[in-house]
Amino acid sequence: MSRALAKALSSQWAATLYAAAVSVGLTFLLGRVLGPAGFGQYTYILTLASLFAILQDGGFTTLIFRETAKAGLVTSTDRPPLMSLAIGHLVATTLFGLCLLPLFSRGERWSLGAAVLYYALFTAAALVSAHLKGHNNFAAEAVWRAVTRTATAVCAGLALLVPSPGPTAIFFGLLVGQAIALATPFAKPLATRPRLAVSREIYAPCLAFLCISAATAIYFRCDIVLLRLLTPDPAEVGNYAAAYRLIEGVIMLATPLAHIFFRKLRVSLEDSQAFKRSFTLMLTVMIGLSAAATIGGLILGPFILTLAFGHKYAAAIPLLSWLLASLPFILPNYVLTQALVALGRERYYAGVTVAAAGLNIGLNLLLIPVLAAKGAALATIATEAALCAGLALSFVRKGFATKAGE
Repeated sequence: MSRALAKALSSQWAATLYAAAVSVGLTFLLGRVLGPAGFGQYTYILTLASLFAILQDGGFTTLIFRETAKAGLVTSTDRPPLMSLAIGHLVATTLFGLCLLPLFSRGERWSLGAAVLYYALFTAAALVSAHLKGHNNFAAEAVWRAVTRTATAVCAGLALLVPSPGPTAIFFGLLVGQAIALATPFAKPLATRPRLAVSREIYAPCLAFLCISAATAIYFRCDIVLLRLLTPDPAEVGNYAAAYRLIEGVIMLATPLAHIFFRKLRVSLEDSQAFKRSFTLMLTVMIGLSAAATIGGLILGPFILTLAFGHKYAAAIPLLSWLLASLPFILPNYVLTQALVALGRERYYAGVTVAAAGLNIGLNLLLIPVLAAKGAALATIATEAALCAGLALSFVRKGFATKAGE
């Protein structure tokens, strides 16, 4: 491993471990203070807003990362910079989201409004991260993530001090924290004039990335929404959400490695052997990590879950055991997806992901009424397995060809 790669990876893992520790601590605190029912309502609002955040992002985060990692669209001089277009898109979609609030019940409007504004600033922070990583400033990006996570966690924690705190207070706290982070010098890449422009050169790849993000979020989040709608007990949602938080923690730890290897794959497109070596190494690492995480989760997961959330979440323990079975597919899927994006096959990736989302929705509709949260866990396992098979098929058919599209 080169010194530069070691430095980038160590800084990214340090930031990820810190962010994970802070996020997990905040989640545990929210779970204990709000209780299963309140935590379920908070998770429900968070899920709805995170789904809309896909539209706020519009695929620009991935596009900026990819095109700054290897000179491409950013070198064009006949249109505004990508960052200007991304911010313009973010402002327009956020205003659109606020206009939709009257469609929801009075009791949810303030919470959703604060969540939509929070995710607007969250997306802006993600654009900064994409810019820094694309320019190989992984150490600076790691510090930036630590700053944003600290600010949002502190403000969300302070929001719990208000009398009878609920989702609205928490989201306003997150919103204030994100605004404070964006006021620091790290957010300098955002200091550009927002612009809107309809260009096929820009929105064709953005649309593919948008479809990928939407489909991925749907099959990662629709279980929460459908559990809320198809089960009478909000605590069922809270127990499932608590179990899934541990799975998300494992995914969070694997993400920095995936991003660093993505850049390595992107810049080695001209050397097919180097690309293949990097791909093989990363796939091997992810398979090993998934096996270790699954075994470790089965052994230590119940203890960690009870310690973190309390004994009132005992019903989440069997759900965790089922959800752990999805890790052997989730982590290798990271490698397959990063390689497809690096090769310019986002259209194929989008098609497979949309199909997986449809499968997940169908399985949840079929299984949740019968098995409740266990049905959602089984749907997650089946979806990740099907996604893995679909993504791998591209490499079986096309190998490592760099032709864009399928």
